[in-house]
Amino acid sequence: MARKAKKMAAELIKIYTDQNKHFILPQNEFKTISGRKKMTTSFLRTVDELLREKGYALIDLHTEKELIGVVSIEKVTQWDIPKIQDDIPENEVPQEDEEKEDDKVFNT
Repeated sequence: MARKAKKMAAELIKIYTDQNKHFILPQNEFKTISGRKKMTTSFLRTVDELLREKGYALIDLHTEKELIGVVSIEKVTQWDIPKIQDDIPENEVPQEDEEKEDDKVFNT
């Protein structure tokens, strides 16, 4: 199986470099390229490991949407990711606001 997984990873990288962008394949096209009748999780895991060694990642949506894709890890790191605010947790009120609310309650 490892030989077939290596061949599949090489083919996916070739498709990626030919198109020069990420892509998603329907499961039946993925099966045609791989020459396999059934997609097993161990096969997909092996292909993903081989792709990651070369700087790519497998997008595995075959059980939910019958789709499988490839994206460059370098491209993913360039996507615009919003900055996470870790100053104030969502469910916590800043200390000064709590003091103002306490004053309102006790002064009425």
